[in-house]
Amino acid sequence: MCIRDRYQRRVHGNQSNMWILLALISFSLCAEKGVDVSTLFSEAKCKCLKEKDQSFFVPRCYQSGGKVDPNCVSNLKNGHDAGLSTGLYIFPCVPCGNPAKQVADTVKAVGNHEVDTYWVDVEKLNWHKDKSLNRKFIEEMVNALKEHGKKVGIYSSYYMWQDIVGLDYSGMSSYPLWYSHYDKKPSCSDFKPFGGWKKPHIKQFEGTTNLCQGGVDLNVKCQIKLY
Repeated sequence: MCIRDRYQRRVHGNQSNMWILLALISFSLCAEKGVDVSTLFSEAKCKCLKEKDQSFFVPRCYQSGGKVDPNCVSNLKNGHDAGLSTGLYIFPCVPCGNPAKQVADTVKAVGNHEVDTYWVDVEKLNWHKDKSLNRKFIEEMVNALKEHGKKVGIYSSYYMWQDIVGLDYSGMSSYPLWYSHYDKKPSCSDFKPFGGWKKPHIKQFEGTTNLCQGGVDLNVKCQIKLY
């Protein structure tokens, strides 16, 4: 269990090192963890996640086949009712084209359900060979989300970004980055800058695993506030 203590910045002679040590311990103990899912999670399963110290929940809300995920709204409701911070991710259908419509369909389906961040999933599946076309697709999707007034983030990895848009493309670096590296370590110390990002927001550190009788990916937030 994460034990949070509200530390004030105090420097009293030789005590300063002690406070630095306590701060580092707090960082380690209180790292926010969460899951993303692509299947239906009941409210009971979401409550189980909460009991297992998961604090955020990111279900898929658009499928790469070109339609809204039928479990999206139920997952958002169940996660919220269980006390989890809820986001969502869009797995775009690149061959379908029209990213603005994919966004509109997602936003319409979500309705008034509370969502923190709309994550655009940029991983290898049916992207164009021409990187400039991929950049254009991502830009149009992100711009559409902004037009709908949504908070946007990007999910990818060093090698996926390299293959899809090129490491030199930094057009999305102003948005939070959720990166994947399956080293099973809930720490972001392994992060290697790419695409203009200097610091990540979330790390996906373990792929499909079983938790609370459901398949999840495990994640940890990289930016932790110290009080």
